[in-house]
Amino acid sequence: MAADERRLVGWVLVSSIVSLTLGLAAGYGWFWRQASLVSAAAEDDPDEHDQEDHVDISATAFRNLGLQLGIVQQQSFLQRLPLPSTVVEKPGRSGLSVTAPIQGVVREVFGFPGQSLMPGDVLFRMQITDQALEAAQLSLLDILTRLAVTEREITRLDPLTETGAIIGRRKLELEYQLKQLDAERAARLQELRLRGLTVDQIERIVANRELVDQLEVVLEVPGNMLPSQEPATPAVTRPVRWLKPDGSASIDAIGSDVGPIYTMEKLDVFPGRAVLKGEQLCHVAQHAELLLRGEAFEEDVPRVRALAERDWEIVAQFGQGDGRFQVEGLVVSYVDNHVDPDSQTFPFYIDLPNRVMFERQDAVGRVFRSWLFKPGQRAHLFLPVAEWPDAIVLPRAAVVWTGPSALVFRLHMDDFEVPTELDAEATIRWLTQLPEFEFEPVEVQVLHRDSQSCVIEPTGLLQPGEVIATNQAYQLYLAWRMQLAGGGGGHDHDH
Repeated sequence: MAADERRLVGWVLVSSIVSLTLGLAAGYGWFWRQASLVSAAAEDDPDEHDQEDHVDISATAFRNLGLQLGIVQQQSFLQRLPLPSTVVEKPGRSGLSVTAPIQGVVREVFGFPGQSLMPGDVLFRMQITDQALEAAQLSLLDILTRLAVTEREITRLDPLTETGAIIGRRKLELEYQLKQLDAERAARLQELRLRGLTVDQIERIVANRELVDQLEVVLEVPGNMLPSQEPATPAVTRPVRWLKPDGSASIDAIGSDVGPIYTMEKLDVFPGRAVLKGEQLCHVAQHAELLLRGEAFEEDVPRVRALAERDWEIVAQFGQGDGRFQVEGLVVSYVDNHVDPDSQTFPFYIDLPNRVMFERQDAVGRVFRSWLFKPGQRAHLFLPVAEWPDAIVLPRAAVVWTGPSALVFRLHMDDFEVPTELDAEATIRWLTQLPEFEFEPVEVQVLHRDSQSCVIEPTGLLQPGEVIATNQAYQLYLAWRMQLAGGGGGHDHDH
């Protein structure tokens, strides 16, 4: 039995080996048959290797996608750190409280909230009810009367003193009294000025011998709120650029140096309201110069301090979507010495020149202006932290990621000839009028990318001077993949 079992096992092993050998032979033959078919197909279609190297876009599709073209250039690029910020007023420079110079009753209100103002504009007319001011005016009138009487008496005594009809002592007493009255008049004039009367009103009291029962409150601006008196800051002396993220100019403004720059922001009284001396009548703001309050985390503070040493400029970005724009050329003015207790951030401040966006005038001649930047407005700051001195910088929308690879779509330009007399801008305009566009996907090495830009290694397949699609790279990638899936890839030209 043992011998029979051994023969049976041997027979099974031999059968298995034979079956395996036959299967491998069959598979080997199938593989070579398939290889022969592929080789034959390649011989029948020698351009098959070119079916995956481009995507065709018609002129209509070009316009539907809103494609934009650009010429590849090498330039310096600064990597920027994004930080949040808020527009704030300058302490002691932006706000002005107009208070009642006397105790009285508001009779007329000439200013209106939102109205633009100039220094010297009349804001209110008040009825004087301040008894101390009335008493000071009466006292001044009495002094003026006594002065006039004393001067006439001295004039009358002059010839009598010279002839000896009276002794000179009387005249000396009157002259001494005249000096006392003159000193009292000067004191009363100062008192009236301190109690709220203007120089013109005091001069009218002296000239007409009439009491002032009404007072006009005008806008008086201190010297440090006047634009000509504002000390120069780095943000003012540097050229500030107002641009869209793509580099085109976007701010169409009147300019902060034209017309009134003060605005009545809050009106606190109304006609018939009795007010005390020193009570606020309105609040006036000057927003021609504001501040950006940046919020840096503790690890970012050394970078903020290093900006002034390296003389690097800060970019501030405002708005969203199509209304987004940026301000360039800003620098750090100072870093706060306190930590925000709520956010635990380190505030720093940047001078922000403002602009008037539009103005209108109502039926009675009041001017209303709207400023570009307003306190409380949010912005993003981009602080430079690293630099690539010689790299290819592309818009983020020009690069599409496919796993670990990054692709840029280059315009194939072998089938036409661009006029040599055209400059770069005219060349792009000429290219956008083509009846058909052929883009080639080019793999690039990305050194850095942020929310707006991609920095490309200049030694790769993409070279300066070539024309690429600067936006809609993802849409071009989808069209390319669909074209591959549909098999419509071949083209007629030679590379």
